[in-house]
Amino acid sequence: MAGATVNVSIRMDAEIKTEAEDLFSELGLSLGAAVNVFVRQAVRRGGIPFKVTLGKERGRELAAAEAKEERDPPRQESGEVFAGQEHSSLEEFFAKLDAG
Repeated sequence: MAGATVNVSIRMDAEIKTEAEDLFSELGLSLGAAVNVFVRQAVRRGGIPFKVTLGKERGRELAAAEAKEERDPPRQESGEVFAGQEHSSLEEFFAKLDAG
């Protein structure tokens, strides 16, 4: 499934870009890698890979996600955690993502 790569330019608010880069850095991803994860999941699922809302539910969803993470924190003993699953490297993560 791997093919030639192309450059893609997008415009976004500078503050959001900085916040996103900081967040993805903590997750072991670059902004470009995170965008690639999003696009691959969108293509695989045939749509946006998460619920799109007007924000009214956001506070409750974030609180529920944080509570779940407190109850069941991601393991990081033998590898890195990407997208909630343990992998030995980012390359392994993308290989598994491509494999489906």
